[in-house]
Amino acid sequence: MKKYILLIILIGFKLFGQDNTENIAIEESSNTDNINQNVNLVSNEKQKFNNFKKSLKSVTSEEYLNKMRIYSKDSLKTLAIKLLSIKELKEKKLLQKDILLNSDYYIRLLDELKSSKINNTEYFFLEKELNNYNLIRIKNKYTISVIINFILGIIALILFYKTYLTKYQKKILKIEELSVQEKNIKNLILSGKSNKEIAAELFISLNTVKTHITNIYNKLNISNRKDLITKFQK
Repeated sequence: MKKYILLIILIGFKLFGQDNTENIAIEESSNTDNINQNVNLVSNEKQKFNNFKKSLKSVTSEEYLNKMRIYSKDSLKTLAIKLLSIKELKEKKLLQKDILLNSDYYIRLLDELKSSKINNTEYFFLEKELNNYNLIRIKNKYTISVIINFILGIIALILFYKTYLTKYQKKILKIEELSVQEKNIKNLILSGKSNKEIAAELFISLNTVKTHITNIYNKLNISNRKDLITKFQK
C-alpha cells in the first residue's frame, strides 16, 4: 500500500513539475523574442539612418535641415535613433534654428525622453537648447513690449502736442477777433489802468469802456480783470 501511494506522489510531482518548467521556458522564450525584436528594430533603424545621412552629404544646410526634420518625424520610430538625429542637427549647428521653427515638436520629444529609460545625460543638450529658446522668446517679448510702449509714448506725445497746439491756435484766434479799440482797452487793463483812466486816455465815456470790456470778456471766455491778467501774463 505504501508503495502505491509513493508511486502516485512521484507521478504527480513529475507531471506538474514538467508543466511548470515548460511554462517558464515558454515565458523566457517569449521575453527573449521581444528583446531580439527590439534590438533588431533599433539596429535596422540605425542602419537606415546612417544610409540616410550619407545621402545628405552634397545638400545645402537648409535642405539638410528640412530633410532631417521630415525623416526624424515621419520615418524614425525608435526614440534613441531620434535622439541621434537631433545630435546630428546640433553638430551641424542647425538645432536652435529648427527649435525656433518647430518648438512644439521638440518640447513633446523632450517629455518623451524624460519618460523613457534613456539616461538624462544623453538628452541634456536638448533641454539646454530648449531653455535657451525660452530665454530668447522671453527676451523677444520684452523687446516687443518696450518697442510698443515707446511707440505708444510717441503717439501720446503727438496727441498732447496737437491738443496743446489746438488750444493755442484757438487762443490766437480769439485774440485776433478783438477789435482795434478792444485791443487798446485790453492792453491798458494789462498795464494796470482803471476804467476811468482808460476812458480819459481814449477819449470815450465810462459806459463805452465798460461795454468794450464786457465784449472782451465774452470773446476771450473769461469773467473778470484777474482772469484777463492771468491769461496774458503767463
